[in-house]
Amino acid sequence: MDTHNHPRDHKDDDPEIVIINNRTGADVDVEIKHEKGHDIVIVDIVDVEECGRANQPPPHAHRYKVKIDHIYHVFDRRFVTGREILVAGGKTPIEKYELEKRLHGGHYVSIAVDEKVDLGECGIEVFETFPLDETEG
Repeated sequence: MDTHNHPRDHKDDDPEIVIINNRTGADVDVEIKHEKGHDIVIVDIVDVEECGRANQPPPHAHRYKVKIDHIYHVFDRRFVTGREILVAGGKTPIEKYELEKRLHGGHYVSIAVDEKVDLGECGIEVFETFPLDETEG
């Protein structure tokens, strides 16, 4: 992994920007914040599925790429609701769909419409939707 550091004088709480070349050779912005004696690395975008398959927690990121029913979508924050995931996946009206997250190892967990989902949770691989029968919901 190639890195290009942009050194500068900084206070303990000022972010430091580092450019890292990813596997494809593209530059990826990485922000390093220094807070209370600790370095916090924040990447521009993280692939939640890739981290989940490796059973690793995603790093802090500005954006989170997730797979909803085999299609990738990007959220610009770590915490989203089940409703937002359904809408991003084109599943409207949302009352007609069930949402589940598949975790590392193949375990499925149901997500309620107004439930807050942490995209930085370790083990999330994908989100899948299922149409509800007319008698369900």
